[in-house]
Amino acid sequence: MLAVSRTLFAFLALSAGMLAEAASWRFSPSLELAETYSDNIALRPAGGEQSDYVTEVAPGFGLSTDGRRLNLDLDYRWRGLYFARDNERNAAYHQLGASMNGILVNNLLFVDGDAGFRQTVVEPDAAVGQSYIAGGANLRNILTTSVSPYLRRRVGGWAKAELRYTQSTVFYPDESDRDSFSNGVDFRLADQKAADRWSWALGYRAQSIDYRSTERTGVTTRQADLQLDYRLSNRLGLNGQVGREENEYPQAEGAPAPEGNFWNLGLDWQPSPRTQLSVGGGRRYYGSDWRLDLSHRGRRSDLSVAYSEGMTTRRQYQLALPLDDAGQPIIDVNTQLPLREILPLDEVYLRRRIEMNFSYGTRRSTTSLTLYQERRGYQESQIDETVRGSGISWRWAPGRRVDFNVGTDFVLSEYSNRLDDRRLASYATLTRKLGRYMDATLEARNTQRDGIIDYTENLLSVRLALRW
Repeated sequence: MLAVSRTLFAFLALSAGMLAEAASWRFSPSLELAETYSDNIALRPAGGEQSDYVTEVAPGFGLSTDGRRLNLDLDYRWRGLYFARDNERNAAYHQLGASMNGILVNNLLFVDGDAGFRQTVVEPDAAVGQSYIAGGANLRNILTTSVSPYLRRRVGGWAKAELRYTQSTVFYPDESDRDSFSNGVDFRLADQKAADRWSWALGYRAQSIDYRSTERTGVTTRQADLQLDYRLSNRLGLNGQVGREENEYPQAEGAPAPEGNFWNLGLDWQPSPRTQLSVGGGRRYYGSDWRLDLSHRGRRSDLSVAYSEGMTTRRQYQLALPLDDAGQPIIDVNTQLPLREILPLDEVYLRRRIEMNFSYGTRRSTTSLTLYQERRGYQESQIDETVRGSGISWRWAPGRRVDFNVGTDFVLSEYSNRLDDRRLASYATLTRKLGRYMDATLEARNTQRDGIIDYTENLLSVRLALRW
């Protein structure tokens, strides 16, 4: 609770200098009450299941404003769990999601910030379900913060300059040896002559990541680049990028230095207002570097396909993790799947990901399909991991007050050094509005997992939510 209190205070203090000119503030309290039954509360293998009833109480509030100098959104929930048969499992969780951006000096100095406090599963072989109810002993608190002041100024009538400093933290209040701190600088000078077919941008960025544990080696990245764009027409453009990067991070013995020159060529095409395509390819120190972003919006359907490559870390994965409307973490930032995905290993890894999202809607229903594959090449341990996933859901709203959702999500993780891991989650929810501020939800979920650990859980929940 101390970490959450400090984060709340920091956000309000950061906003204090802009309060006088902010627009009206909106405070919206909420309360959730739920009763849940699980037939395998500890997520144990067949033969060792134990059932239990869990009472859940979750008061919270939202605070937001949208003013001339300050935009702030903050959502906090306290979630208490009370087990009928095993009181030693009783737990309380704090969940916070906050973001802000403000103007400190008109047309010159700005600031962005965000913070999150949530629970996640850290160990790859830990049991995890679709809620906080089952497998709670494997959850770990995590606090993420980021503050980024920046200067933005026009340079004559031909360019715009931006200099940004970013400090971020990832804290584990229960395991401080996992804590990490980051400082980064990003400078960008970009062309502002909109009438020209040619445009350009010069950039430099540097970041250092340090860990609290003395046994962990930090990560340093530096990159300078020049980007050129040329518009062939209103619908078609070419782009290119050249530069150099120098990185330092733990690697396997004998691996080549993670540095070198890089280049990338691509095109942007918009054949119609409903269709957009961006594609490119090049070389970096680790090999090829391809990207693809395709989107098409039909009268009733939406399709998107994306592919990306690049070095990243579990820390970056955690910093980007948002909360959903129920205050629970959305594990996969891209697919928004409700299934809790196990985090990557805690080291630098090469990430190659392709995903496809498709949805088709009618006046009363929406069908969604997600497919993705992600390959991870860990640079220090030399472990290879492939994560394949799919999800399909159907939402039906027969009336203004009733909403029905059913779906299933499947994730297969394949490792080069251990057993494969399969996780299948199915769910059905029925929500009915009981009034202007009250919703009632009946929820059924089934989770099956085999490989690293085997278990099956069936969960039934009745939930009442009040939001003012």
